[in-house]
Amino acid sequence: MSVVSMDRTFMREHLLPPVDVVYLYSILRGKARLIVLVMVLSVLAMLFFLQFVPPQYTANSQLMLDTRKERMTPVEGVVSNLDLTQAVLAGEVITIRSNVLLGEVVDNLDLVNVPEFDPRVPRSEGLLRKIKRVLLGGEKPHEYAARMPHETLRSWVINDVRGGLSVSQLGVSYAIGVSFQSTNPVLAAEVSNAVAEAYIQSQLSAKTEATSRANAWLADRLDELSVQVESADQDVVSFKAQMIEIANGNTESINQLLAELNTKLVTSSTERADAEVRLNQVETLMKSGGLSMVADVVTSPLLDTLQRQYAEIAASQAELASTYGPRHPDMIRIAAQINDINRSLEGELRRRLEAMRSEVIVTRNREAALQSQIQEISNRADSLAKASVRLNQLERTAEATRLVYENFLSRFKETSAQADFQTPEARIIGRAEIPSTPSAPRKSLLLLTAMFLGMSGTIAFVFIRNLVLSPVHTPEELSSVTGVPNLAILPYVRNYLSRFKWLRDELSGGGVTTYMEHVRAIRTALFDVSRMQKPKILLVTSSVPNEGKSSLCCALSRIASNPRRSVLVIDADLRRPDLREALELPEDSPCLLDYLQGTTEANVLPIASELAGADIISPRHSTRDAAELLLLPRFDELLSEMSEIYDLIIINAPPVLHLSDALVLAQHADATLFVVKCGHTRARMVRNSVRRLEEGGADVVGTVFTMVRRADLAASQTDMYAYGY
Repeated sequence: MSVVSMDRTFMREHLLPPVDVVYLYSILRGKARLIVLVMVLSVLAMLFFLQFVPPQYTANSQLMLDTRKERMTPVEGVVSNLDLTQAVLAGEVITIRSNVLLGEVVDNLDLVNVPEFDPRVPRSEGLLRKIKRVLLGGEKPHEYAARMPHETLRSWVINDVRGGLSVSQLGVSYAIGVSFQSTNPVLAAEVSNAVAEAYIQSQLSAKTEATSRANAWLADRLDELSVQVESADQDVVSFKAQMIEIANGNTESINQLLAELNTKLVTSSTERADAEVRLNQVETLMKSGGLSMVADVVTSPLLDTLQRQYAEIAASQAELASTYGPRHPDMIRIAAQINDINRSLEGELRRRLEAMRSEVIVTRNREAALQSQIQEISNRADSLAKASVRLNQLERTAEATRLVYENFLSRFKETSAQADFQTPEARIIGRAEIPSTPSAPRKSLLLLTAMFLGMSGTIAFVFIRNLVLSPVHTPEELSSVTGVPNLAILPYVRNYLSRFKWLRDELSGGGVTTYMEHVRAIRTALFDVSRMQKPKILLVTSSVPNEGKSSLCCALSRIASNPRRSVLVIDADLRRPDLREALELPEDSPCLLDYLQGTTEANVLPIASELAGADIISPRHSTRDAAELLLLPRFDELLSEMSEIYDLIIINAPPVLHLSDALVLAQHADATLFVVKCGHTRARMVRNSVRRLEEGGADVVGTVFTMVRRADLAASQTDMYAYGY
């Protein structure tokens, strides 16, 4: 392989054009008709679908969770008020959609027997469901529902109601919207209002039931507490009775008695001490001086009387002694009286001494008795103190039980008062009215959605297709892929009547049309610009069929032919010949296949064509042995003979991919012109085709971009539609 060929291969494999927004836009412009067509079909399909969709009506009611508390009495309720947070609001929304609350609505409105919800009512089946039922052998839904128990039917209806129900918080407020959608506007309003009312009633029922349960529980507890209070009081009374028996009094009386006894004990001890002191003094005096010494210490009324009498008699004796002698009777009588008084004094003193001794014994005994009594009372006080601890425990237990009983009794009275007065914590601020216009289907939105989906789906398809196929869109991209220059870009010419009608119009237009002007650029590049050697035999081929080879051959022959240059066009696409049809050649004219098969001569093959401005050699029919026929020496002889007659031979070759015909023909050509359809042929196909040609020895001198539409990126980059003369 030559150095030039290696450079071209490197360019094709590594130098790819960047993708930009204009490039993507050109892809969409090229498929604008497809996009519009799919959008229209999507809208039509949606319109057809909407014809079978029944209108849906939506009724709306509003609830307000009331933060204001109504209190008839300052009594705390059994059920606490709602703490309105976002979590609580979300919980209330779930409560409204619960099957318990919706079940009450179904029962209140008897929705099980409403035809719209009753699954036992026959309904039209969808096509897919009907096919599935037929294939699986199931029975019709209404027949199956007719055998269901009531609870199952009720569950189905609850699910249907939940499907049409919408509950949501209204903005950031404490309001909750309850919406219901149905094909019946009256039923929609009834269900929406019934759900709101059921929610209010559920709050009242919940509070009433909670209060009733609380009352019942409190009543049971009061009965138990009443028995406990009575038992505790009885324990206190019984224990107090036991204390009275044990301690014979209470603590206060015992303490008072102890105080009195202690006072008596002190007095008794003092008296004993005094008596002992007096007795000791008297006994001491008696030991030292006898009774006469005791008389001055011991006193008593009798002693005082005897001492006065003694003093009086002694005075009388002294007075008589001055007059009478000792033996005088008066003196004797007085002496006798004095002796009597002395004996009386001695006897009285002895009695008093014994009395003092007895008094000491008595005071000692009294003191011992008081001490014994105090000890006994102290023991009783200790027993009473110990018993008081137990009594205090019993009294505290009784008091605590009584306090609990009183609290429960007070709460029971409060809850009993609340039983007949309960207020809900929500209120209906908006009742659902019967809707006058359907809320669904929203035809405008659905049509716009269908249009958008059709458009976006088609755009995605176009981009994915372009990504997968990677077609060539611009001349720069084509040059980068092939490694050879692009000689011209040919515009797309619309064809309304027949396949080649447009070509005949272009050829008969005198070469002044836009298409022919761009073909003239090819002639200029190949023949008018100074080259080392002008091609004598020019091969025109492509990667795949229908890329505009035949049209280019005819147009190029028309432009290249002039009085100084004779042109011959050979239709060598023996598998799908089409030049005869394009140029409207006679059907009975000579056939190239006949020559290759040896049934005719070469000099009769050329057919003059005024449209092409050149002679044409073309087969009348196709063959599958094209490669074998083209390898015959007769084809070489044909080219040699025709080269002597014509200045330029243009060969219309078959596509390169999957066929070897073009490679065989390329060996006879001086130059090869490669045709690529804009936005259609994959870059990989183009690259492989050019590589095959170059590996087969072909000299690919340039490429031609065909069928470039006004919306293609190639047209906008080259402004090929912007100017005209």
